[in-house]
Amino acid sequence: MRIEEAAAEFLALRRIAVAGASAGKQPGVGNGIADRLRNTGHEVFLVHPRAERIGDVECHPTVDAIPGGVEGVVVATSAHNARVVAEQAARAGARWIWFHQGTGPVSFDDEALETARSAGLKTIAVGCPMMYCEPDIAHRCMRGLFRASGRIPRSIDVPART
Repeated sequence: MRIEEAAAEFLALRRIAVAGASAGKQPGVGNGIADRLRNTGHEVFLVHPRAERIGDVECHPTVDAIPGGVEGVVVATSAHNARVVAEQAARAGARWIWFHQGTGPVSFDDEALETARSAGLKTIAVGCPMMYCEPDIAHRCMRGLFRASGRIPRSIDVPART
């Protein structure tokens, strides 16, 4: 599947959890992703294992603790935590999971990818949702640079959910 198609399918979801928003004084990547998704009409749920709120937004300790479940999950955690988030996403009934890949460390490892795919989650493990949902100039440029350098392939393997 072309990455643009996969991104469009993911961004067509309405209920999306973001795991990895920072509760600290400095907002993290997850905070920015959650804000952008919220501003583009998505119902966004923050997942943080210890914070009850981040700013004025309620947090849930796990993805599967979100009432009513979610359709998709963005993982902006460390790779160390990604497998657990993938397991929670599957239990929450998610169809898609997007492991963030920006300029810093990636938010996944082989174990997390295998967990997500084995659970039947359609998986994106390249780039960032902000590169595709009405991207600002910085994310549009980053998408072009990542594509030119090969960090974002033209197509990705997204097996059909079993």
